[in-house]
Amino acid sequence: MNMKGVHLKEKVLGRTGLKVKTIGFGGIPIQRVSEDEAIKVIRRCYDLGVNYYDTARDYGVSEERIGKALKDAGNNVILATKTQPSSLTKKAALADLETSLKNLRTDHVDIYQLHYVSPEAWERIKAPEGALEAMYVALDSGRADHIGITSHNIPLLYKIVKENIFETVLIQYNYLSRQPAEDFLRLCRKKNIGTIIMKPFGRGTFRNARTVLKFVLSNDNVDVVIPGMATVSEVEENIGVASGSYSLTEEELQLIEKDRVELSSQFCRNCDDCLPCPQGVPIPWVLRTQTLATQFGCTPEVQKMLQGAKEESTKCVECEICETRCPYKLPIRELLKARREYIATVLKEFPDL
Repeated sequence: MNMKGVHLKEKVLGRTGLKVKTIGFGGIPIQRVSEDEAIKVIRRCYDLGVNYYDTARDYGVSEERIGKALKDAGNNVILATKTQPSSLTKKAALADLETSLKNLRTDHVDIYQLHYVSPEAWERIKAPEGALEAMYVALDSGRADHIGITSHNIPLLYKIVKENIFETVLIQYNYLSRQPAEDFLRLCRKKNIGTIIMKPFGRGTFRNARTVLKFVLSNDNVDVVIPGMATVSEVEENIGVASGSYSLTEEELQLIEKDRVELSSQFCRNCDDCLPCPQGVPIPWVLRTQTLATQFGCTPEVQKMLQGAKEESTKCVECEICETRCPYKLPIRELLKARREYIATVLKEFPDL
């Protein structure tokens, strides 16, 4: 694709003061391609002007590949990584950071984030010797320039950002996950907190990536969106969209409305309102497994995850309690059955599990 004349728009990432291009790089999908291909993808982003690179301890080889690809980039890039979701203590979060720095081939990251924080995790994180203390140590020691938080639970984030602890938030936002995200993004703008958008494509749910990306970028309260990209062609397509007009055509608006009508009842937003399940089924996690397998590939770790999800889903006794709680009125019992059938089909290829 001819990318001559590409010019990416730029914003200031809240109170961090960092100048970011409005499209960044999401580091999940590069796990499922070869290392050589991953490096080509990252370098193509860099060559076309992308300066924000998001990864996490939880993303397998992603940190290492980004570190190798950008080893000569110096201060031209902004590196953001995250704790493991299970690292809720100061000790564990600092150990994660040391591993991340080694993988990324740097002595500091621009943004260090608490990853996938739930209400239960937040209580442990902010307790004495919790992971929040690690964030302050990272700042004081110069191993992180700024700190942020990521979560799928917007009501929780409403409470947290009012405490003015974090400089950035990373949330899911797309045209099937508009509320309460849009109100929250306005609050972040008011408080000068940088906003980073994950999963703009709804984990591959939507028909037209171009329309989805324009929708997210057209929101003035979004600073940077970080779609996952696994091929050079995906990089060029997304950057082409990001460097153009964000105005949605009548045809694109119709497509959005069609997706809302047809997909809203199938798309889990991971808000966790359906929990706790009386039988202990981790409903949002089970519903995510198909997408996770697509994103990460059927690695041995993903195969074990699928097996675990299959076992958890069989605990469902169809009591309907989760469906009465779901704000999006999802047919959760049907969706759990569908995921169980999908998992069973996939696992047939791995009889040794």
